[in-house]
Amino acid sequence: MKTNNGYSYSRAWFDYAFEHPEHVTASHGILYLWLVEINNRLGWVDIFQITASECMQGMGCKSYNTYKKCFDQLVEWGFVKVVKKAVNQHQCNIVALSKFDKALNKALDKALQKHLTKQSESTVQSNVEINCDIHKQVNNKQQTINHKRGVFTPPSENDIYNLMGELNMKSGGKWPESKIVSESKNCFDHYTSTGWKTTGGAKIVSWESTVRKWMNNAFKFEQNQKSNNYGKPTSTADHIAKAEQLFRDAVAISNARNQARQDSTTA
Repeated sequence: MKTNNGYSYSRAWFDYAFEHPEHVTASHGILYLWLVEINNRLGWVDIFQITASECMQGMGCKSYNTYKKCFDQLVEWGFVKVVKKAVNQHQCNIVALSKFDKALNKALDKALQKHLTKQSESTVQSNVEINCDIHKQVNNKQQTINHKRGVFTPPSENDIYNLMGELNMKSGGKWPESKIVSESKNCFDHYTSTGWKTTGGAKIVSWESTVRKWMNNAFKFEQNQKSNNYGKPTSTADHIAKAEQLFRDAVAISNARNQARQDSTTA
């Protein structure tokens, strides 16, 4: 009999969340519990397949980058094991859920008790800090907050490919897979050659916005091309057919003129 069930998995997760509140978010928990639900529906198999789109829908997430970050951290923390990694976001990952034995559960219980004790001991100190904050607000003392902008990190070609694939799905799938591959490579090569700077020489702050602009410009260019080519012959056969029609029209006009001359002479 298999000892693993939804309760054992969820218990292990919440114990870990109490022990590591500094980096655990709601998105991590929702994604993990969704993976547990998938495994439950499959009858608690050892390994199973997941797709990015299905997991994003299950956790209510629209950003592939957010999903991937949460998934990679679940793997790093030992909750999920990747049996076979997908090449891109459109393929399936083959994964397995970690099996939590009694020794691990005992250690997690101890960690949870430690966290609750620490939280209880800090109640008095928290009240003092709250009172200090209220006092500061009454005295209208302004606090200066120094916001530092993060250092820009250029994306990889695969990062651009993943974002373009996500944006393409949201736009209704206007591009085929081959178009996404070629455009992501062109975009990566172009901005890598410029040092990730704009045409005016300014440093790019958000590469995601730059990729969106690249795709919008590409869409507009394609639409203009279709508009300019509307009604024009698109093949050699079309050219020949059009030339033959012009010849027939010219012969008809010439015959009509000759007939008109004959009628006037006869009259």
